[in-house]
Amino acid sequence: MERVTIRDVAAAAGVSYQTVSRVLNDKPDVADETRRRVWQVIEELGYQPSAVARSLVFKKTHTLGLITADFSDYFFTQVIIGAEVEARRSGYFFLLGSTERNPADEPEYLRLLTERQVDGILFARPSTEGDSEHLVSLVRQGVPLVTTAYYIPGEELMVVDVDNLEGGLQATNCLIQAGHRRIGMISGPASWKSADDRARGYRLALEQAGVALNESFIERADWSLQGGYEAMKRLLNRVPELTALFAQNDWIAIGAMKALREAGRRLPDDVAIVGYDDLPVAAYTDPPLTTIHQPMQEVGQLAARLLIQSVEDPDMEREEVLLKPELVRRGSCGS
Repeated sequence: MERVTIRDVAAAAGVSYQTVSRVLNDKPDVADETRRRVWQVIEELGYQPSAVARSLVFKKTHTLGLITADFSDYFFTQVIIGAEVEARRSGYFFLLGSTERNPADEPEYLRLLTERQVDGILFARPSTEGDSEHLVSLVRQGVPLVTTAYYIPGEELMVVDVDNLEGGLQATNCLIQAGHRRIGMISGPASWKSADDRARGYRLALEQAGVALNESFIERADWSLQGGYEAMKRLLNRVPELTALFAQNDWIAIGAMKALREAGRRLPDDVAIVGYDDLPVAAYTDPPLTTIHQPMQEVGQLAARLLIQSVEDPDMEREEVLLKPELVRRGSCGS
């Protein structure tokens, strides 16, 4: 079946193809009756305007690029869901690319997206590992760009993030309010700003409560179950007197719970735990995991909204927007 063209619509409606174009572009110099007739023929023939032609007229493709580290990650997925919903509301669509956690692939993805003339790019990689010169170049060229939880020192970016300092403060305060003073922390990798901000919240909560900070109570891990399990074993060997733990994500917390059980510790009677992220599995651990909820779909929605605003207003001021986390109380924190 041949594609219906604008000339087919014009012939069926008894008007010039220029008139059909003016109707499609909502120009005012078309009689109401002619406009109704053209739209009726468009519906009858099932005509679809060429996106390429429209982009040449309006200088926009209504297409956005989204680069993320890993589609299988729950939180990247939530960001994508929120961003796509918001983009569709405004008549935009995303082209998606995943680097599979290899930052070296990012320049190639960015090249492909710019070749396809996307109107703007949403960049979702919270780790600071890898070179950022390709992003700096885009920003300085004036390409609309919004990042989620990603910062480049010395560059003004439009950033949407969760207030991780506040989240670390809430998590640690939950344990302090339960009566604990020997509170350990398993932090995420040093290359993640979110890990550093959550650690700052932990330290601030201890300081505000008058609890002395003991650096030996702190371990680092990657974000995995195994990382949490091994880090908890190291902590127990070094400071067996710990009675509470702030784990900087839920996978770390669940891995730590396994290590604690193997060491004969009861949860939460001997050791209370607070995680971070509020993964769906957190409500089904034993005991159910107290954790910090991050509004990641809202992060995606807001990031897409700001990106579209940046596309439509190139002079829009770049800023950092922080959304609030929320403590979700369950059994692992104790009373």
